[in-house]
Parts: sequence; C-alpha cells; structure tokens
Amino acid sequence: MSFEDKLMKAHAELQAQGVWLSNYKPPMFSLLRMLGIKVPPPYYLGFHLNAIIAFWYFATIIFLVMYFGILGSADTWQTAMDKAAVWGIVYGIGMATFYAFRRRKLPLSDWSSL
Repeated sequence: MSFEDKLMKAHAELQAQGVWLSNYKPPMFSLLRMLGIKVPPPYYLGFHLNAIIAFWYFATIIFLVMYFGILGSADTWQTAMDKAAVWGIVYGIGMATFYAFRRRKLPLSDWSSL
C-alpha cells in the first residue's frame, strides 16, 4: 500500500474519532509532505519524533520573531538562539506529551496495520 493511501486512511480514522483537522494535520506536517518527506500524522508517530519535529518548527519561528521583532539591536542573535532553544524544548515536549496522551485515549490502529 502506498504512503498516500495510508495517509488517507489515517486521516479518515482520525476524523471518525472526532479529532480536529488542525490536530491531525498540523501545518508543519503538511509542509514536510510538500517537501517530499513522507511523515505520518503526529498521532501515529512516537514521542521522540513528535518532540523533535515540534521543537524545530517552534524554535525556528520563535528565533525569527525574537531576533527580527522583539529583541531589537540591544541583544545578539545568540540570545535569541538560546531563548528559542529553551522554548522549543518546552513546546516540543509539551506537544509530544499531548499527542501521546491523546493516542492512548483514542482507539487508533497502528501505522503499519493501516
């Protein structure tokens, strides 16, 4: 079975369980798929991979916002990088925890069995 078929079945299963579209198809995962990276929905990924994807997504955005918007010329790019890394770790672990709890709560099939 192709990746696209599995993805459609996974999205249908998540939609049948009442999961919001923004939860099972977050923008970062859609961007990764447009770039050609075949990544399943976050409900079908492990804790560590969810944390890594959420970290990079959030830390990049926070770094750009802090460096070009909030910090101004008083602070350096290193300060923005440090703060973005800390908040990226917090966000990544938080999102991975959210998806892990929701996956246990919902009766979902495994990615390999779709």
